[in-house]
Amino acid sequence: MGAFSLWWMRRRWARRVRGELGLPPDPSLQDAIQAVSARRGRPIRLIVEPLQLRVSGYCAQSEDTDYIYVDAHASPLLQHQVVCHELMHLHLGHEPADHRKIDDEVSRALFGVMDPDIVRLVLGRDEYDEDAELEAEIMGTVLLQCLDMSPQRNKALTASFEIGGTGV
Repeated sequence: MGAFSLWWMRRRWARRVRGELGLPPDPSLQDAIQAVSARRGRPIRLIVEPLQLRVSGYCAQSEDTDYIYVDAHASPLLQHQVVCHELMHLHLGHEPADHRKIDDEVSRALFGVMDPDIVRLVLGRDEYDEDAELEAEIMGTVLLQCLDMSPQRNKALTASFEIGGTGV
C-alpha cells in the first residue's frame, strides 16, 4: 500500500472517530474523555498508579462509572495511548471475552487484598477477542493522532499523570 493510500485511510478513520464522538477541531484528550463519557451517559475516572503486572493500563466498569487505569511508570506518550485505546473499547461497546479468566493470582497482583470475586465483578474483563483488540488499537491510535497534545490543552490530565492520582 502506498503512502498516499495510507494517508487517505488514516484521514477517513480520523473523520470517523471525530464525527462519532462529536469532537471539536484539534481536541484535547480531556475532550475525548468527556465525549465518550457523554455518549455512554456515565462518568469516566482516570486512575494513574503503579501497576504490578506487565500491563500499561486497562479499563474497569462498576454499575455507574467507567474507570481507566494507567501505569504511573509508563512514558507520557504511552499513558496517552493507553487512555485512547481504552476509550475506544468503551466507545465501541466491546464486551470482554470472558471475565472469569481473571484468576485469583492476577486479582491479588492488581488489587492486593481485595476479594478476587469482587475484582472479577468490578473489573469485568481481562481481555477482549483479537478483533476487538485490533479495532481498539487502530481507533485509539487514530484518536491519539487527532489530539492537540499541547500542555496548555491538557493541563488537568497532565497533572493527573504526573502526580499519579485520579482525574477527569
